[in-house]
Amino acid sequence: MHPMHRVIGGACICWFGTWEEHGGEGDESGAGPRFGHGGREGAVKARAYLALMALAVLVPIVMFSAIALSMLLQAERDAVLRGLQETARATALGVDRELSVSEARARTLATSLSLVHGDMRAFHERASLVNKDGTSWTVLFDESGRQLVNTRVPYGTPLPQRSHPEYGQQVLESGVMRVSDLLTGVIARDLVLAIDVPVTVGKQRYLLGQAFLASELEAALRKGEIPPHYIIGIFDRNGISLARSHRAEEMVGKPVRKELFEASLRTPEGVVQHETRDGIRVYDAYTHSALSGWTIAAGIPVDVLEASARRAVMVASLGLLAAVLCALALALFFSRRMATSIDNAARSAAALGQGEAPQPFSSGVLELDRLHEALGAAGRILRRERDTRERAEHERAVLLASEQKARRLAESENRAKDEFLAMLSHELRNPLAAISNSIALLEHPKVTGETAARARAIIKRQSHHLGRIVDDLLDLGRLMNGKVALVRQRLDLAASVRECVQGMQVTGRAGRHDLSVRAEQALIEADPTRVEQIISNLIGNALKYTPAGGCIAVDVHSAGHSAVLTVRDNGIGIPPELLDRVFDVFVQGGGSLDRAQGGLGIGLALVRQLVLLHHGEVEAASDGDGMGSTFTVRLPLAPVQ
Repeated sequence: MHPMHRVIGGACICWFGTWEEHGGEGDESGAGPRFGHGGREGAVKARAYLALMALAVLVPIVMFSAIALSMLLQAERDAVLRGLQETARATALGVDRELSVSEARARTLATSLSLVHGDMRAFHERASLVNKDGTSWTVLFDESGRQLVNTRVPYGTPLPQRSHPEYGQQVLESGVMRVSDLLTGVIARDLVLAIDVPVTVGKQRYLLGQAFLASELEAALRKGEIPPHYIIGIFDRNGISLARSHRAEEMVGKPVRKELFEASLRTPEGVVQHETRDGIRVYDAYTHSALSGWTIAAGIPVDVLEASARRAVMVASLGLLAAVLCALALALFFSRRMATSIDNAARSAAALGQGEAPQPFSSGVLELDRLHEALGAAGRILRRERDTRERAEHERAVLLASEQKARRLAESENRAKDEFLAMLSHELRNPLAAISNSIALLEHPKVTGETAARARAIIKRQSHHLGRIVDDLLDLGRLMNGKVALVRQRLDLAASVRECVQGMQVTGRAGRHDLSVRAEQALIEADPTRVEQIISNLIGNALKYTPAGGCIAVDVHSAGHSAVLTVRDNGIGIPPELLDRVFDVFVQGGGSLDRAQGGLGIGLALVRQLVLLHHGEVEAASDGDGMGSTFTVRLPLAPVQ
């Protein structure tokens, strides 16, 4: 490979990827393709060639675009200068229009009868009417330059001789209207301009002048729409500034820049670049007034003009940059896609060598996709053979797992049966032992009446306890087999709760617990016996797992279409691992067989079955060990009658 090619390829690869080749030639051991440094030494990736192709296309585009942008910059500059020139021409037309109005006034006065008859007083009155707007005044000179009429002052006011009588003689001899350069008016005591019209009445020749202040030109400039960065100026044939759109009070009456004045003398119109008195470089486009011979110049700072042109070029440059970046991004995207496809093909071949199925891949390139399809077909053939072997092994594994699962289930059921029998034995042994001891005590010949009464109370209480255990077992069995029929009637859940709690307190089942009730009327249609069973089991469960002196709060209220019963305690709580199974049969909290709480673990299971039978819901909540428990039952409210 040529050294220059390596340098170019290396530069592109540093951008599009690394020199590391994936999937080169096999090594000498014949182990197949390997990943990392492989293939011929110094080989270049496909993405590097794509990078060279992209650069080969982009470099000429960027070069020609740079030329085009330079031309665009010049075109924008020329466009602004043309606009500047048009502004100067438009201003010149506006000045000529104002001068034409003044000339028309002068020619109208030249034909007045008062001037023909030589009646200067009447002529003064007539001229004053023509100039009643106050922007100009009329001055009448004879051939010698003596003022005969000046409407700026009352008639009869002594009038001075013209300062430059030779100017009037030149106008009379030429017989053509002429606009003066900047003058200092003797009467006006200000900078003035005048339009002088030669008038001949019989054998008498007059010079009729229409004069106005130089500041009127500034007002005329302000009437036009001048861009904020433009500076419009007017100067006379001697290069003296007559009017200016900016800083007129400083510039009017002073010579303009030498470069601008000399350029206006050379050509009737053009553009010149020079430095202002403020040290700012400007472009000035100038033209001449056809009526006056004055020069009208429109200027713009070079920085403003260049900024305007640069903005246009900047927009075009950003567009070009966006296009180049898109092209580079697409080239990078497609190069990575092709490189990824080739790398995947190499991995697929390696996977086939190791007996694995190649992963499907779509690159969008027809030839590469065909290669992947061929590798995939080979992999599927190998896969079918392997699947046949694995299927047989899987069937054997499934049979083994089923056998182990059945054995674990049988062991679990056997263990549950043993635990239940152990709990049942324990629960029956305690009351039977108490009954047996009480009977033995009653049979003692020296038993006192008080002791006998206590023994009979124990027998009664333990018999009742045995009956409740048996009833719970029978009820749960009937409920789970669907053999329980409800005898529904309209009842108040709050009243049922109060009666149940009162019964527990009277019989002493509440013990030393603080049992509080807050119940609002909630009418339901339910079996009173089963509702009492639900309430009793929930409160009994709270009493069982709340230490003496603990608090148990029972609440009844209506919420939406449901009557809500809540039993909350501050007892030992429910562990998180037991919370989801607390309503299952034979599930209890931790404890040994000789625990004080007792019970077969069927009370909450019985509650759930009874609630479901009434089309209600029950749920348990606890924050963990020692944080108490909350049981909530929701039953449908009875229809409103």
